[in-house]
Amino acid sequence: MILYTMMPQEQIFPEEQQEQSGQMMMSYKGIPVLAEQLDATSYQIVRVMSTDPSHYLDAECTPGAKISFS
Repeated sequence: MILYTMMPQEQIFPEEQQEQSGQMMMSYKGIPVLAEQLDATSYQIVRVMSTDPSHYLDAECTPGAKISFS
Protein backbone atom coordinates (compact mmCIF):
# COMPACT_ATOMS: atom_id res chain seq x y z
CA MET A 1 0.00 0.00 0.00
CA ILE A 2 1.30 3.44 -0.91
CA LEU A 3 0.12 6.58 0.86
CA TYR A 4 0.59 9.88 -0.92
CA THR A 5 0.25 12.39 1.88
CA MET A 6 1.93 15.42 3.39
CA MET A 7 1.33 14.18 6.93
CA PRO A 8 4.31 12.83 8.88
CA GLN A 9 4.53 9.10 9.49
CA GLU A 10 4.09 9.57 13.25
CA GLN A 11 0.58 10.96 12.74
CA ILE A 12 -0.48 8.19 10.39
CA PHE A 13 1.05 5.34 12.41
CA PRO A 14 1.20 6.55 16.04
CA GLU A 15 2.98 4.52 18.66
CA GLU A 16 0.12 3.41 20.86
CA GLN A 17 2.13 2.46 23.93
CA GLN A 18 3.67 5.88 24.53
CA GLU A 19 0.58 7.97 23.81
CA GLN A 20 -1.92 5.95 25.79
CA SER A 21 0.02 5.48 28.99
CA GLY A 22 -2.22 6.61 31.83
CA GLN A 23 -5.30 6.79 29.59
CA MET A 24 -8.38 4.66 29.96
CA MET A 25 -11.79 4.17 28.38
CA MET A 26 -14.70 5.17 30.59
CA SER A 27 -18.30 6.25 30.39
CA TYR A 28 -19.16 9.78 31.49
CA LYS A 29 -22.91 10.50 31.64
CA GLY A 30 -23.45 7.60 29.25
CA ILE A 31 -20.90 8.90 26.72
CA PRO A 32 -17.86 6.71 26.01
CA VAL A 33 -14.66 8.76 26.34
CA LEU A 34 -10.91 8.23 26.49
CA ALA A 35 -9.67 10.00 29.62
CA GLU A 36 -6.34 10.60 31.30
CA GLN A 37 -6.11 10.44 35.09
CA LEU A 38 -4.88 13.65 36.73
CA ASP A 39 -5.15 12.64 40.39
CA ALA A 40 -7.13 10.19 42.54
CA THR A 41 -10.60 11.46 41.61
CA SER A 42 -10.21 13.72 38.57
CA TYR A 43 -9.70 12.97 34.90
CA GLN A 44 -9.23 14.99 31.73
CA ILE A 45 -11.10 13.98 28.60
CA VAL A 46 -8.71 13.23 25.75
CA ARG A 47 -11.16 11.99 23.12
CA VAL A 48 -14.89 11.35 22.70
CA MET A 49 -15.29 7.79 21.43
CA SER A 50 -19.03 7.88 20.68
CA THR A 51 -20.66 7.42 17.29
CA ASP A 52 -23.66 9.58 18.26
CA PRO A 53 -23.28 13.12 16.81
CA SER A 54 -25.25 14.67 19.67
CA HIS A 55 -22.54 13.58 22.15
CA TYR A 56 -20.03 15.85 20.40
CA LEU A 57 -22.30 18.85 21.05
CA ASP A 58 -22.32 18.33 24.83
CA ALA A 59 -20.26 21.20 26.29
CA GLU A 60 -19.40 19.21 29.45
CA CYS A 61 -17.87 16.36 27.46
CA THR A 62 -15.35 18.05 25.16
CA PRO A 63 -11.66 17.13 24.86
CA GLY A 64 -9.70 18.99 27.52
CA ALA A 65 -12.63 19.15 29.96
CA LYS A 66 -11.87 18.05 33.50
CA ILE A 67 -14.29 15.63 35.13
CA SER A 68 -14.32 14.20 38.62
CA PHE A 69 -15.71 11.06 40.21
CA SER A 70 -16.26 10.82 43.95
